[in-house]
Amino acid sequence: MNDFGDFLYTLRKEKGMTQAQLADLLGVTNKAVSKWETGEAMPETSLLLPLSRILGVTVDELLDGKRSISNDYNNQDFKYETTSEENNSKEFDFDDIKKHIFTKGKEDEKSVLESVCGVVCASVFFLGLISYLLIGAIWNLWSPYWVIIPICTLSCGIIGIIFDLSNAQKRKRKKERGENPYIGAICGALMLACSLTYLILGVIFSLWHPYWIIIVIGSFLCAIIGSIGGIISNKNNRN
Repeated sequence: MNDFGDFLYTLRKEKGMTQAQLADLLGVTNKAVSKWETGEAMPETSLLLPLSRILGVTVDELLDGKRSISNDYNNQDFKYETTSEENNSKEFDFDDIKKHIFTKGKEDEKSVLESVCGVVCASVFFLGLISYLLIGAIWNLWSPYWVIIPICTLSCGIIGIIFDLSNAQKRKRKKERGENPYIGAICGALMLACSLTYLILGVIFSLWHPYWIIIVIGSFLCAIIGSIGGIISNKNNRN
């Protein structure tokens, strides 16, 4: 490249344009722009003014191949905008689509799925609390209907696990940390279900004993599932 070509290439990159985009603005071919940048040819005189305006320099600076100390054109902020046809021609892969559905395109914000999960869990807990207060206040059935509160709380835990498993971004982050999202979710749901079952049996049927064994069995199954999941994860990491 010569000075003109080097300078043209630098200015084009600063504006974030491709050779084809610059050529389209000037009404020439991208091959012509390529020749200008490599020094094989120079643009026609009639193109120098529009070219300088697009790139935010004067014609003299463009021909000199460098910016002058004082440049009023530097205050101009030209930005190439793609046309609707160019936008339609862009291809988005499925991962990009999922990212915008689940995270709105921003990693540091709550996803839509997480927001929905929060609303569902809050609604379940709020309805449970209102139901308990109404039953207690109207019919004076404070006991054993206190069980509504822990049942709603445990149900929210299960709902949260289900939503987490449906969130591809969360699954991906857990896998990157070396965690198995499925094993953790299964164990969590199992223990919540066991606790829920034990509470219902105890309060409604007064079967607190010997049905405490349900919790022990749930813990034992979680230990087995966790061990199996650890073995599978280690094999996958080695592969």
